[in-house]
Amino acid sequence: MFNNSHRQSSARLSVVVVTPLGEGGKGGIDRMMDAIRREFCEHPRINVDLQFVISRGANIYFSPVVLAWALLRIIWIQAWQGIDVLHINLAANASAYRKFAVASVASALRIPYIIHLHSGEFGSFWDSCNGLTRRRIETLFTRAKFVVVLGRVWSELVVSKLPELADRIIIMPNSTKKQRQNCHADGPVKILFLGRLSPAKGIGDLLDAFEIIRHRNDWQATLAGDGAVTETHTLVERLGLAARVRVPGWLDDDCVSTELQVADILVLPSLVENLPMCVVEAFAHGVAVVCTPVGALPEIVEHERTGLLVPAKDAPALASALERLLADPALRARLGCQARAQHAVRFEISAYVDKFVEVWRAASDRTANSLDRTLSEQTKTIATPSR
Repeated sequence: MFNNSHRQSSARLSVVVVTPLGEGGKGGIDRMMDAIRREFCEHPRINVDLQFVISRGANIYFSPVVLAWALLRIIWIQAWQGIDVLHINLAANASAYRKFAVASVASALRIPYIIHLHSGEFGSFWDSCNGLTRRRIETLFTRAKFVVVLGRVWSELVVSKLPELADRIIIMPNSTKKQRQNCHADGPVKILFLGRLSPAKGIGDLLDAFEIIRHRNDWQATLAGDGAVTETHTLVERLGLAARVRVPGWLDDDCVSTELQVADILVLPSLVENLPMCVVEAFAHGVAVVCTPVGALPEIVEHERTGLLVPAKDAPALASALERLLADPALRARLGCQARAQHAVRFEISAYVDKFVEVWRAASDRTANSLDRTLSEQTKTIATPSR
């Protein structure tokens, strides 16, 4: 028999977050969860207990074992401590199947849960599923107290599939801690790419753009991330760019902050995105951004104001935007300054965590089961760009 006395007798809110890789994980959502974890450690919220459960692990072959352990942990925590709300991070493909199991256990134990959708590929995944899997996705979403998405584009996706969820969707873009103002050193302009080295991130287009601007001697680049590290390094050498383009592989949070502190331009020519952490981090550091208008990026990167938007799969346009920023330090400074101001207003981690605490409380059984429309509307304003 499960012990519900914790929920009934205590004002404390018990939240369990289900995340794929855990602390230090190589992925945007794990970095976002790490930021929440750090914020709680540095500034604990009164009467909120926060725990994290890993659902996949670093080795994909052992993911069924990790998932089974995660389910057992959820059962144990519910039995001995009580869980007021489960925060389920959701991506496409195998992540969705793992979360079917997590949500089923939550429903069986009568634990309210929210869905936090962070995959840029979820729309195409949903469309590609067979009837049974689609019904499982629909059940996953319709049983959720709230569905948190990173931008209007994802709200519209969910509503197009499940109109009845329109008043349960909350838009909360990724957020980061505020940072010191970026310091622009003398010497070559530093271009930084942060993300998985893969075709989906536009790494081939970026290297093509570098070839176009190779006649300029005023830039250097760092391509940091996991994925095809060796292949990218080999291609850089083959193109004769090894003296100017560094491929260090995956960087931890401290190293990412160091790179952003000295970067002049963040470039992200992705073909598919949800809302990448690296762009929000660039905003926090006051770094000029060049990216593609995919996913929720056009909702936070305002062309010519907080960054430059270029078409996906268009290396000449990407090269032109980079060359424009190389030639115009005042433009780089203006875009970075305005992006940093936007971060302070819309993407600061403390306000983000406070908002999540409100969402968790509204989702828990100790509050009314009806949707708090005021909360939803207040949260949605986070995603509306300032003009």
